[in-house]
Amino acid sequence: MEMMKKMLAGLLALSLIIPVLPGTAAGFTAKAATREITLEKSTGNPIAGFDAAGRRMYGGDPSVLVDGDTVYLYVGHDTATNNAYNMPEWACYSTKDMQTWKYEGVIMKADNTSSIQWASTSNSAWAGQVMKYRNKYYFYYCTWAKKSVDNDKQCIGVAVSDSPTGPFKDKGEPLVKGSMTEPQTSNWNDIDPTAWVETDPQGVEHRYLAWGNGKYYVCELNEDMMSVKDLNGDGKITCGTSVTSADIVDKTAGLNSFTEAPWIYRRQNADGTYYGKYYLFYAYGWREQMAYATTDDLLTGTWTFGGIIMGPAATSNTNHMAVFDFKGRTYFVYHNGSLPGGSGYRRSACVTELKFNADGSVVPMEETAAGLTGKATTIYTNMGTPLSHKKFANSVSDSAYPYTKVKVGAGLSSAAADRKWVIGPGKADKTKGSYASIQSENKPGLYLTVNSKKSVTLAQDTGATTSMAKKQTFRTREGLSDSKGVSFESISLPGYYLTMVNGTLTVTKGSDKVAATFYTSLDSSDTSLRSIGVTMSKNEFFTGSKVSAKKAVVRAFYANGLTKKVTKFSSNAAKISTKKPGTKTLKITYKEDGASLTTTVPVVVKKKPGRVTKLKAAARNKKSVKLTWKKAPGAAGYEVAFGRKKSKRGYYTTVKSAKCTVPMLKRGTAYYFHVRSYVKINGKKSFSRYRTIKARTK
Repeated sequence: MEMMKKMLAGLLALSLIIPVLPGTAAGFTAKAATREITLEKSTGNPIAGFDAAGRRMYGGDPSVLVDGDTVYLYVGHDTATNNAYNMPEWACYSTKDMQTWKYEGVIMKADNTSSIQWASTSNSAWAGQVMKYRNKYYFYYCTWAKKSVDNDKQCIGVAVSDSPTGPFKDKGEPLVKGSMTEPQTSNWNDIDPTAWVETDPQGVEHRYLAWGNGKYYVCELNEDMMSVKDLNGDGKITCGTSVTSADIVDKTAGLNSFTEAPWIYRRQNADGTYYGKYYLFYAYGWREQMAYATTDDLLTGTWTFGGIIMGPAATSNTNHMAVFDFKGRTYFVYHNGSLPGGSGYRRSACVTELKFNADGSVVPMEETAAGLTGKATTIYTNMGTPLSHKKFANSVSDSAYPYTKVKVGAGLSSAAADRKWVIGPGKADKTKGSYASIQSENKPGLYLTVNSKKSVTLAQDTGATTSMAKKQTFRTREGLSDSKGVSFESISLPGYYLTMVNGTLTVTKGSDKVAATFYTSLDSSDTSLRSIGVTMSKNEFFTGSKVSAKKAVVRAFYANGLTKKVTKFSSNAAKISTKKPGTKTLKITYKEDGASLTTTVPVVVKKKPGRVTKLKAAARNKKSVKLTWKKAPGAAGYEVAFGRKKSKRGYYTTVKSAKCTVPMLKRGTAYYFHVRSYVKINGKKSFSRYRTIKARTK
């Protein structure tokens, strides 16, 4: 059965269907608000991730073979249910256009009872690469050897087939044993093989094989492609640091922070002739980043470090690349954990285009959810500012993952990639045209997610549960305030809509229709007022004070994409009562050319912190005094100070509870202790008056 990955995208790729109705809040009707619409859906990466029946299938450590008009993609099938690799087989996909991928099936199993009899396990289908040579296909891979074969070390194996899609038959023994590359730093130094064949200017053919984890090794193969060449002619295969004394050469020197996953590449001109330096792409450091180095000769040259070209993945602790040319372009395949339930142990292959600068250096790149075939969309908020996630670099610390609480709002980042989104089929039900899930373009696998307390963040779907699918799916409706816009109703919380509240994305019941309406396109020929938005950095007031809209920043957003700050607006500030603490609604109304739009921003009324009462001091020992007091109404915390003179207070500490012990005092000495309560308002502490008590140490 041929499974085309883009079939679903083709069925759902419909234009935004929105009838033209009046574009102001005044033109809103309840009936129009309930109308479902269908947004154009986009699918790009991952390019694999499915089996013959179209079911989700994880696969990592991608490699690529270009054979004529076809690109073959190979992955190790990830079936882990925890944080440990479980990889029973290698699978293959193919494409002729880099757009539509076909699942070709399993090329070889890791079964140690039939396929690889020298292996110690049947679930270690680690990284491999297929090479074509003289009309045969050779699969270089790595797995664990039996103790009787090579003392439970990782080894490099080789299998052969008449077809790029297999089945491949193993040689029957390791091509390179781990014990051949002494001295070792681990039992898994010998993993992740990569191969390269070319003829040098003197007409001599070279068949290179390289591999490594922690150490990088390279050798030449004999014409049988299944045995290591004796380079120095001493009749044995040895490992060292020079071709004059060894056949397997340790070339780690110069590969900054080399971890694993080497991949050899060289550029080609229009007629397919290789030119320039050799590139070695590899996994750098931990969590793994993608880097490269260059050399003039794979066996005798020295490495020049080129730099890091891709940071850690947002959803996987490892990465593994393949670089290849196809139809005049260079591509970079890598893996991440962006599928539902994905991780560093349940990975998926992705692709992006790789580009070079004029000097041959590689242009750094980010992960991409859109990939080669998808569409990255700008979602405009009611202020006209694109929706973005908080700007951040993926951490190299495992403890930072998974990402579940990334803030989303307007103006959080000016970086173009942070402002792009991929709107895909709804995860809760991909057959419903009005359902959509919204994924970050440069943090693939992180989706807009409605949380239990009605906050909205970017989060990874680590469990692939039905509940999370609903939290990450929205019903697209005609814009609540403008028929040319779109409103996103939560599937997990029906009746709640994505809404901009003081610059932050959240969900509300949609009472502020303007703030709950978004736009996915502009019209350069339309200069009409589309929307307004408001933010207010100082929106907190004390009880008994007057609410003012002077700190409100109001922006008008026009259909052609232009925005402007407006100062002539009206509000209900004078009507807001501050007698009791709580959250109130400040309404902002702006009128222009007959259009009248109203949006809101919350204002918070807080009680002034009460003064501390019943302050007591007790000398606990010769050098400390314990202070206690009654909790002050409205207090968020307390500041404690002391000094030997009543008028001179030295700050000591801030506490949340109504007690504090002051240590390291002078014996038999009188001190004045001062305590005052505080509450934070508009980001700053506002204090009550001090309460003071005098006490003497023992």
